[in-house]
Amino acid sequence: MKHAYPAILALLAASVLAGCQSTAPTQVSVPPAASANEPLAWVRKDGQSGRANPALADQFATDRAACVLPPGDNAALRAAEACMSARGYVLVPAAQAAATAAQFRKQAGYS
Repeated sequence: MKHAYPAILALLAASVLAGCQSTAPTQVSVPPAASANEPLAWVRKDGQSGRANPALADQFATDRAACVLPPGDNAALRAAEACMSARGYVLVPAAQAAATAAQFRKQAGYS
């Protein structure tokens, strides 16, 4: 009977730990690629905006200057995706930027 205790404790620990699992993370889907003529926009992966936060606006300007080469058209924006992604941004159709940012804010717990 003494040898059964480690097995029972292991089963008990496994069942307790299984109950600790949190809910699965929500996947934020990035909108489909825009057509060649549709304007594109950068959205922060946490959904925050620099419009009301000068520090975020300054950070975006620095990041954009480091990643996006002139003329800043859709081709240049697409070429800068990897660089901007590493800095916390996704490229989306401009018409979907607000909805995408709201989705990111919700996932991050800001809204």
